[in-house]
Amino acid sequence: MITTIDTVLLRIADNELQVLLWQRPSDSRAYPGFWALPGGWVFEDRDETLEQATCRILERKAGLKPDYIEQVATIGNRQRDPDGWSMTVLHLALLRFSCSSSTHEDTHWVPVENVLNQSQELAFDHAVLLAKALERLNTKARYSTLPLYLAEQELKLPELQRIYEIVLGNPLHKRAFRERILSADVLQDTGRRVQGRGSPATIYRYHSDCPVRLFDRMMQGASTETVDE
Repeated sequence: MITTIDTVLLRIADNELQVLLWQRPSDSRAYPGFWALPGGWVFEDRDETLEQATCRILERKAGLKPDYIEQVATIGNRQRDPDGWSMTVLHLALLRFSCSSSTHEDTHWVPVENVLNQSQELAFDHAVLLAKALERLNTKARYSTLPLYLAEQELKLPELQRIYEIVLGNPLHKRAFRERILSADVLQDTGRRVQGRGSPATIYRYHSDCPVRLFDRMMQGASTETVDE
């Protein structure tokens, strides 16, 4: 049986959520030349854990090291690979934009919407895998600080709110959002302020290895309030 790891690596750029794709070689046994999620085999003599294998694959295929990785699901059936029964362990990985430039010519970032609306075709069942990972991110964004790993390490609250809104696909109540984020105790006030359209905005900092914190309540729904500051 074919067993692999596949990873949905996400970033935010151009005000949209993007996924990293890797082009399969022209001599591949299946789907030659197709774009796919970066994936590969687990090596028993090198990989102590699945997360370690995921990091190794992303480093080799894209030269990238995500700040956050989590296992989403294990998917196996006879239909996903033309050569027969196969199984993959799907991972979700998040990366901030400033660390997302890949020098590998066979990789590129595409809007997730291009895959969801089928204008970008992927090999195997990778469009389905992407949808599963996006569902996990969307669900956890409603009650945790997980989208923080898509943000730069120094940021303003309106910038972080916009990241949440891109992930969730709808605007959020400004005051409720700030209450959730600040009560999670993951942001450090740098003491610096920058002048915005209104009152000066605070610059916050977070550590890339900070744990994901849960909110005491779910994020509030849509609001007509402006997110600018």
